Amino acid sequence: MKRIVYISLFLSLFFVACSNGETTDALLENNRIELSFSIDNYVTKQTKAVDAGTVEEQRIDDLYLFLFPTTGSQTLKKYYVNTSTFTGGSWNSSNGKISLNLTQAEAGNRQVYIIANCSFIKSDLDAVASLTGLQSVLKETSQPWSDNITTPVLMSGNKTHDFNSNFQLNNVPLTRTVAKVQLNVKLSAEHQSTPVVNSIAQYNYRFIDFDKNTYVLKQISKTDNLASSSDWVAWQASGTVSAYNLENGKVTELIVSTYINERDNAGSAIEISIPYQGAGPLPPPEFGNETYKLLLPAKIERNHWYIYDMEI
Repeated sequence: MKRIVYISLFLSLFFVACSNGETTDALLENNRIELSFSIDNYVTKQTKAVDAGTVEEQRIDDLYLFLFPTTGSQTLKKYYVNTSTFTGGSWNSSNGKISLNLTQAEAGNRQVYIIANCSFIKSDLDAVASLTGLQSVLKETSQPWSDNITTPVLMSGNKTHDFNSNFQLNNVPLTRTVAKVQLNVKLSAEHQSTPVVNSIAQYNYRFIDFDKNTYVLKQISKTDNLASSSDWVAWQASGTVSAYNLENGKVTELIVSTYINERDNAGSAIEISIPYQGAGPLPPPEFGNETYKLLLPAKIERNHWYIYDMEI
């Protein structure tokens, strides 16, 4: 007899923190302009603890820099940066500083956008001619979860800055364009089994109604484009998405961690299937696996880390 249990948990969201310091050095109009950036932290609203993410989640391999006009006399300036020197300037990857071969007067007042870890959409960014065009750039992933979405993570950030007043634009905060979901499940004795019985995996999961589209910039309103796992996926002993802990050969804890695209509408979920070893009025094979459905937040936001701790 299978038991299907639906679980809906409320979880506080994880917000970002960044620094907004600007230099106050004496400036000259013919100074070469400089920009620097930082990566937003994960912060839990419940405990106020700060988590910068893993080393891989802070990694920057390449970036695209846009200086959009704010007046009719200006033209778009844009640069693809993946080496320490590039056409139009230089990049110090150790401190996140970019120097451009533009004077303050040439730069003027600009809307500055930085897109990081963007090599897989470079051709789309090459074609961008306006801010409206940048807002439409996206990556569609047919199976939109880890490992299909992985590090280095696509990031974006922007500031409006008058380079005439200050040749340095300090600390453009970069925000990860995806969220992260982590599920930690502790199992009671009734649900503890060897991982495989008669060549059949006893612990499985699948993703329900994840959005396919990763937009470079946050959308005012995002239309659903959804996908679900077509089959159950067996839990791995120690994988990048799933893992489990063993005691005396039996599974005692399950972990699944995946990146997920932001979504405006409710319905995204993670389902898990686990064995039931409890005693009952009917003998096997009437007892089968139990299915649990974890409903994710009604609104999934980028750069948020949703952590669920469960006991079953």
